[in-house]
Amino acid sequence: MDGKIDQNSGAAAVDATTAALARAFDSAWERFIEIEGSRVDNEDNRKRLAARIVALARAGETDEDTLAQSALIHLCVLEEATRLGSKLKTAAAEPLPSPPSEPAATPQAFSPQVVAAMSEALERCVETLPLQTPSRVLQFLSDRILEDASRGEHDPQRLSELALEALRTR
Repeated sequence: MDGKIDQNSGAAAVDATTAALARAFDSAWERFIEIEGSRVDNEDNRKRLAARIVALARAGETDEDTLAQSALIHLCVLEEATRLGSKLKTAAAEPLPSPPSEPAATPQAFSPQVVAAMSEALERCVETLPLQTPSRVLQFLSDRILEDASRGEHDPQRLSELALEALRTR
């Protein structure tokens, strides 16, 4: 086929799309491992990343850099939610002394809808920032979004506004 589009099957176009998705995956995966470390290098995270890239592509996104960045943000938010959930479970397992007048705090797990809202909020934040945003800024935004979501805010627009405001005033 030599890179030409087969009029009957469009196989070259499918191959080009598959290659673009693979490049977006590789780019996002490398950055994810750089940010989170080798402990997150597992099949579940690979599947989550691939699924997110495919979903974005099906929604019409064609730019490889945008696919990679959006999928990376999504995966980082999921990883942060996992860390926060683990911390809350650990904290809940250890009895904490509390004054009799104050009820002990209960750990909160995030539903898939809240995780999606957090991911969307972070994507909205990134859309407003320069293309080459340092990972520490993304981490700050993720932390702030998680903090506000754990306080009960689940609107992606409001979560992103709160995180960006916190970034501006820090």
